[in-house]
Amino acid sequence: MPPHEPPSSRPGERQLALTRASREILQRRLGDVVRICAAHSPAAAEAFEREVGEAHDELLSTHSDDDFGQASELTASRLTLMGDDDLELDIRIRNVGSRLREAGGRALSRCQSRYRTLLGWAAGNDGDEPLGPEVICLGLWALSREAARSLEEALTLLDRIEQRLLQQLPLIYGEIDDFLASQGVEAAPTERRQKADTGTVTAPSPRSPASLGQTSSSALQDFVRQQTAGTPTASAAPLAGDDSLQACRPALDTAALVMLQHLLARLTALETHASAAEATATGTAAPRSQDLDLPAGRPEAVIIDTMALIFEAMFESDELPDVIRAAVGNLQIPLLKVALVDPALLASETHPARLLLNRIGHAALGLPRDAPSGHPLCARLCRLAATARAALGRQPIDLDSLLADLAALIDERERAIRASAAPYEQMVRAHESRRYASQLAATWLRTSLARTHAAEIAAFLETYWLRVMIAAGADGGPNGERWQQHSRTADDLIWSVLPKQGPDERKRLAGMASSLLKRIADGLDGIGISAAERKPFLERLFDLQTAALRNQSAAAPAGERTAGVRPTGRFAEALKDVAGSGAQLLEDDGRQVRYLAGANSERPPQAGAAAGLQVGEWLRFSLPDAATLCGLSCWLDPAGATILLFNPDWIWAVAAHRSFFDRQIAIGEARIVSRVCLFDAAAERALRRLGGG
Repeated sequence: MPPHEPPSSRPGERQLALTRASREILQRRLGDVVRICAAHSPAAAEAFEREVGEAHDELLSTHSDDDFGQASELTASRLTLMGDDDLELDIRIRNVGSRLREAGGRALSRCQSRYRTLLGWAAGNDGDEPLGPEVICLGLWALSREAARSLEEALTLLDRIEQRLLQQLPLIYGEIDDFLASQGVEAAPTERRQKADTGTVTAPSPRSPASLGQTSSSALQDFVRQQTAGTPTASAAPLAGDDSLQACRPALDTAALVMLQHLLARLTALETHASAAEATATGTAAPRSQDLDLPAGRPEAVIIDTMALIFEAMFESDELPDVIRAAVGNLQIPLLKVALVDPALLASETHPARLLLNRIGHAALGLPRDAPSGHPLCARLCRLAATARAALGRQPIDLDSLLADLAALIDERERAIRASAAPYEQMVRAHESRRYASQLAATWLRTSLARTHAAEIAAFLETYWLRVMIAAGADGGPNGERWQQHSRTADDLIWSVLPKQGPDERKRLAGMASSLLKRIADGLDGIGISAAERKPFLERLFDLQTAALRNQSAAAPAGERTAGVRPTGRFAEALKDVAGSGAQLLEDDGRQVRYLAGANSERPPQAGAAAGLQVGEWLRFSLPDAATLCGLSCWLDPAGATILLFNPDWIWAVAAHRSFFDRQIAIGEARIVSRVCLFDAAAERALRRLGGG
């Protein structure tokens, strides 16, 4: 079935059709990479694709939620006959697999998550996924056996393939993810496998925050339990995995329940009379336990103070406009009441109330700090926050429709931004095509000048024919028909003015003269050179060719030139334009792109840093003039080198090589903010403060 054919309607057939289509995308895209690197062995590329497909299907058919290590068993079954000499190759392929998993990053995780939803699987082992790098490693084994005659040859081939895979794998997984999303397959919620409670509680380390905004919820939970030291609470559910609260005396539970009811009533009164704007202006995230006269150490006091720190940290976020900060402020007391009766808010990263705040934060990414309340997105988010406030005050609390609305808003907005960026993408594509063509033409010109002894011909090549070759390079590259034709014309032009030693050469020149003039005219027509502008050169060309027929050199006195013509100032300017050493402003039809320096001259990025940035992610970065911006990644070139960022609140788009952003990420001047969840990052910061960090 073609990858994007609508699936069958029956559930079983639909699962089969979508997994088959995903497998075909994986096979085809990986096969394209392998065929480039192993062009000498088409059979090896076919063996690679076949093994990837078979391994995918086998893991799919033998999956069990209770049986980890299936990929390892599958590998062992494939390599039963492996000899001792293959041990080094096995180690190398395993190392490649580890790096591929890291390069796959978020895109791989999304694909796996959608597969779990599609197939109804629980959270699986990272090594047992049908789309995972382990499947690719089995393909690499098949490739090595087919294409390499020795261990050294196999290792060399693996090195070459690995570099391309590291660049292309996020794009491949991104394509599969987009396909599954287009078919309505949702990502599965984050799941954690239960582990036995050791019975001991250790203070969380404030110096070890989880990566990419995934807060250590268990550390928050442990902190609350440690601070309360077993003091009973009236919460509707105990902290996960802890049955000690249920063993408390009923009378004490009743007393705690009465106290909690009084506490909730006081919070409701505060919510009614307090102004969220005043709370935000004073920097107060939520009431503190001492404001409510709660004894220190009680679970309610610890939860209230913890939530206060979390909201303070949220208000410090650079990604929240003031109007959205105020809307979030209106949710402080409602969420505090939820935390008091449902400790899962602090214990689970997938709690609906946490997801609510995280999605509000994500939806606001890229908005300016001073965005007005009348901004369409701000107005919509404020309405959703008001609806959430009402929903949090009802029992039972149901946020499903709100979460769905926020997810739809995020998707709708980012799709619209990417659509708006399409004209800028075309500008960057055209510019990079011209840069590439300019590089080709500059190399061609340097070679041609080395064979040219006539100053007039050299000047013509630099001034006019270089532009003809740039246009030809942009049209079809060095193998295109225009490039080949215009290159032959230049060769014939250079030859036509050289002294002709014999009758055969003179006869050839006489026969080609008229056709050469026509070909030159065609090239000059293509770049818009008028008849008046070209006339002086054509007249001089006639003199040079006449002298050549007489076996004379009209280019310069005898003995003065013994080597090719050196590049003039015009050629230096051409090379400067090709190098693009400074930032450029691309303009077309009233649109502008700030094209930053070093886009094509930088070395390819290593896996990590911005190498993992995908289309659809938000990046906060700094321009060379120190302006800080937040834009959506709207396009990556096919090689994964150039990134186009856009924000509808900008007056232009920004394009740069990955290495530009890599350097900023490495020194903390840039970060992928869409990977930082609002509540989770704030909880992480609060945890560090609570731990004294």
